[in-house]
Amino acid sequence: MRKCITAAVMAALLAVYFAAGCSDHNTDNYSEPDEITTTDAVTTAETVITVAEPSTKPEKVIPGDFGTPSEETEKNRPQFVYIMDGGSYVYLSGKNGQNGREDVYILDDRKGHTEELHLPAKSLVLYTDGKSLYYYSSGEGICEYRDGKTKVIIKDSTDGGSTAREREEFFFAKDRIYFTCPTDSGTVIRSADYSGKLSGEEYSLEYKNAHIVGFTEVSGKNSLVCSYRISINEYIRVFGENGAYVDIKSGESPYIVGDKLYYIKDRRLCRNDLSGRSEEYITDMGSISSYCFFGDKLYYSDSAAVYAVDRDGKTKEILSAGGIEGTDFIDGICTAGGRLFVSGGSGAFNHSLAEIDENGKVTEKIHSDK
Repeated sequence: MRKCITAAVMAALLAVYFAAGCSDHNTDNYSEPDEITTTDAVTTAETVITVAEPSTKPEKVIPGDFGTPSEETEKNRPQFVYIMDGGSYVYLSGKNGQNGREDVYILDDRKGHTEELHLPAKSLVLYTDGKSLYYYSSGEGICEYRDGKTKVIIKDSTDGGSTAREREEFFFAKDRIYFTCPTDSGTVIRSADYSGKLSGEEYSLEYKNAHIVGFTEVSGKNSLVCSYRISINEYIRVFGENGAYVDIKSGESPYIVGDKLYYIKDRRLCRNDLSGRSEEYITDMGSISSYCFFGDKLYYSDSAAVYAVDRDGKTKEILSAGGIEGTDFIDGICTAGGRLFVSGGSGAFNHSLAEIDENGKVTEKIHSDK
């Protein structure tokens, strides 16, 4: 059955539906290991709470306090630099291979020595806890790289690389790794500990290409939040207990910060609460490619520049693409290790990476393929 509800009762219903206790990613109910990809059928929950769209158009607001992302959530955002214990960086670079230009991961000790990590071709680095680097490799699965050695943690049963994976299909919690498993009829989200032993925890969606956003607290319990797309519309789903879930219309690149959900919609940066009825926009219409939070400001980028938005809602361009030597365009901004990084490039193959301060001053040009 499907239940449509109003904003006035959303918070109460969240508590009522989820009070029995949603799946907690800090439990220890493990079963035998399995593979990362499954063809099991997706089961549909019996109780679905559907949130209607707001009756009025969102208005631009003075944002005030943006909130502070949790360390766990921040480290699970797409990044282009990973900081290891001891201060070494891992980042992408380009080189000429047998089949033309190819991307490779570089370990930079920040003392003048760099070396290629020699991960399998087209590997995707996902996360670091400082000691180990975790990556996904088609045909192998989720792997751990540590002290020059690699091992497969969760085996992949795909066909060896016909379908590319995205960073948002994985989430690294304190004691578990969550990952999506495409099925014939949708997506299953499973979890395993860091040795690769699967838990009995499982979430099913009837939509393909679902992403994992993170966790939010409902009635004192951790509730999984994921996202999916229907046609041109983006939604998030908050899972509860006993098959209950909440679907909320949102936008691209959803980011949970405190009790707010940020996302990109209609070329604006928007935010909402988890009732789905308090949508407001923070930036005017533009071309936002990425965003993050640093200090008490929100930062976002388009292909031409990096911008900062303060608590009063004032937007200021703080860095243009030409502000990084040899860079013609900006392709991303992120935080890592309490620092702010900008990625850019020139032409089709040249990567650039720099650290900037809160005012957009380049404090260090870390890497350039030129």
